[in-house]
Amino acid sequence: MKQLSKYKLNKISKNLDYFFNQATDKEIKQGLRWYKNAYNFVIHTADKYNLQAYKVASVVSALSPRNKWKQNLIDADKVCEAFSLGLQPTNIKVCTFHTNKFKAFNILNSNTAITDKSLKTYNFVNNMAYLCENSLTIDIWHLRACFNKVIKIDSASIGRVSYEQIKDLTINKAIKLGLKGYELQAIIWITAQRLINNK
Repeated sequence: MKQLSKYKLNKISKNLDYFFNQATDKEIKQGLRWYKNAYNFVIHTADKYNLQAYKVASVVSALSPRNKWKQNLIDADKVCEAFSLGLQPTNIKVCTFHTNKFKAFNILNSNTAITDKSLKTYNFVNNMAYLCENSLTIDIWHLRACFNKVIKIDSASIGRVSYEQIKDLTINKAIKLGLKGYELQAIIWITAQRLINNK
């Protein structure tokens, strides 16, 4: 996806308003807490195993594909504990792909790192590790909300320019609402799953 036209951005803006306006009070409260809870987990786990917050957040991100959030955190703690004990990836089981488990260990061993070459994961890690207000996670659910339709995971890739456009639009919209960008994104993420799954 190349640069988005003003027409498309205006349509995206209206779609994001729609999903935010459809959020229940419970969903808004959940969204406001989501990244704060993730941040608290990252800081607590980093302190517990004497690790850098960015690395712990990167481990969470690495273990997230096809993994439920609660299990994702259990697996992240398990990997960090195993690493601190000098264990290897083959010594433990997690509920995601083997490649992601090995990637998590490589992150902790400083053999690889999540950088801005992967915009979604880079923003996700910065949101979790630092509650960074200039970062925004644009995942499949945010894209589905942006375009108000079901988008298949394998066709959810967007270019850097359009990523930055949607990111800026969402953050600016959040600021006007008195929210952080990541708070609005989390509220929309929760609401979109309910509404789009029920289509």
